[in-house]
Amino acid sequence: MTESDENQLTPRQVAAIPFFAACSSVEAACKESGISKDTYYKWLKGPLFKSELDNARNQIVDDAISQLKINTTKAAMTLAALLDRDDSPAVQRAAANDILNHVGRFKELQELQERIEKLERLSK
Repeated sequence: MTESDENQLTPRQVAAIPFFAACSSVEAACKESGISKDTYYKWLKGPLFKSELDNARNQIVDDAISQLKINTTKAAMTLAALLDRDDSPAVQRAAANDILNHVGRFKELQELQERIEKLERLSK
């Protein structure tokens, strides 16, 4: 590999990245992408391959978080609807606990963020 080649991924590496980003194990990704584990670990030593793989994995996480955000309102409405189930006090109690716990955690995070922002302003 020449110096200019070190600044870009090979077509094989580009093709393999989605498998390594999405598969649950190195073995499965190697099998799916048609490379050996030795080749994968050799590629992983290269900063560009590692960086691109990290970017691909981060994109998967970002996409999943976006899906969760999209469904947050529906989930909250479902919990709220469960509060009205007169046929199941256990379900009502569980929904009430879930709602209270989520709101409590949200408030804690909000307070922590405010404290961090205050400390950052004081340290400037």
